[in-house]
Amino acid sequence: MHLRRLLVLFASSVIACGTPTAPAASPAPTGGQAASAAPSASAAASPNAFTLTLDQLRTQSQTMNFEILGHSYFPGPHLASGSFGAGFNTPRVYKGIAYLAGYPPTLFGVIIADVKDPANMKQLAFIPNNPGTRTAYLRLNAQKNILVIGYDANAANPIQVPAGQSVKGGWVFYDVKDPANPVKLGEFVNPGAATHGFEIDDRYVYGCASTTQTKKPVGTAQSLSVVDYSDPKSPTLASVFHITGQFDGETYASDDVKNPDGTPQIIQCHEVNKDGTRLWVAWRDAGILSLDASDPKNVKQLGRYDYVPPYNGGSLGAAHTAAVSPHASGNASILLTNDEIFACPAGLDRVVDVTDPAHMTVLSTIRIPEVDDKYDAASGKFVCPPGQQSAHQPYFPPYGNGSLVFQAWYGQGMRAWDISNPYQPKEVGRFISPQYLRAPTPNTSPYADSALDRHTREVFVDPDTNLVYVTDGNGGGLTVLKYTGPIPERAPIPGVR
Repeated sequence: MHLRRLLVLFASSVIACGTPTAPAASPAPTGGQAASAAPSASAAASPNAFTLTLDQLRTQSQTMNFEILGHSYFPGPHLASGSFGAGFNTPRVYKGIAYLAGYPPTLFGVIIADVKDPANMKQLAFIPNNPGTRTAYLRLNAQKNILVIGYDANAANPIQVPAGQSVKGGWVFYDVKDPANPVKLGEFVNPGAATHGFEIDDRYVYGCASTTQTKKPVGTAQSLSVVDYSDPKSPTLASVFHITGQFDGETYASDDVKNPDGTPQIIQCHEVNKDGTRLWVAWRDAGILSLDASDPKNVKQLGRYDYVPPYNGGSLGAAHTAAVSPHASGNASILLTNDEIFACPAGLDRVVDVTDPAHMTVLSTIRIPEVDDKYDAASGKFVCPPGQQSAHQPYFPPYGNGSLVFQAWYGQGMRAWDISNPYQPKEVGRFISPQYLRAPTPNTSPYADSALDRHTREVFVDPDTNLVYVTDGNGGGLTVLKYTGPIPERAPIPGVR
């Protein structure tokens, strides 16, 4: 088995190149295409899914209005033992330089890569994380060349802190003027070592994190911390916002205690998006919060849409992300929020009118035909296909007039939706990668959940090239796409009538 793994890793370092012919109509310029490994047998029953050539990747992918330009597994010694390719969560790409946050259990750290030519993506640097943590989230201050990485306590990291020492979680700041040689500037260590999604502006980090007051276990009760990094060598805590009940000694409101099925709710800050002076925060079973951050030292609530109950939140809680539709002026009027529910029925997307944050209104929901609502009246239960069908991260590209949204959907790949009529969303594109499979039976690979063979996690578009970057969390690496479908001609019509 060890010899076989070595052979697979060696094969995955072989790069084959080709040159595509791009369609005439596309929002992105023509780019190269990359094959990320040597030829292999069918991916249907082999770990050689981690050594697919570009042609094999194309053949085994499903696409509509997306062209596959390149792909890389980013193999190398930075991978956890037994891993065949890098699992990634957050991608950020600017001017052809990619910053890729690793995802357990394959990669504990951040890869910086030159992706200007998708035919020849080159790793420039690897930033390992602190012992006992993962680094699934990052952001880049492109004006100041400061990379911000979130460090979150994680038991899957094979390198843990020595007995008696504490895990250092929080946010770490790097100077990346030279992306090949990142220089650590400083770090903010947060009590409890739990962090999750975050956003930045030119001075502040707005992130989900534990505090000295957070109830245990801290990983399920994170609140919002605002960190001032005007001096990245010495970042400081500016303020904390929380929901009553999250801190020791507090009691949750009655709507924040139980799901309709009797299971405990999870009241946890999960993802943050910033729009002007407003924050839109997905707070799991507490729903969607609109916060006024005009004074980052005194964040105030403007509104909250809490839909648990009547919905059940699931094992991780409900609301995952509240992504704001880009707009020309004023405040946002439309956002897309999704649930990350690992159950049947699975999570779905909601198109929400937020013209008045105090009275947010659902206009429509987005579900895909492959995971439509099927209900057995005789048993009184929903019926779902096998595998992981939950939605994950929505993202609005820099083109599309605020009406085009890309949604990463775990086992259902990445989907493009036109929400120019927010009452009637329409699917206009898709990319469904091959199944990135495990090692042969018995399962000796680090890929823990057999339901997540395909693990499409996040999407990002380089604003300088309009190329689309999609990550796979199960070792499938990074895929570069070009959207070739219709671009909505107008912004979403008003939801308020």
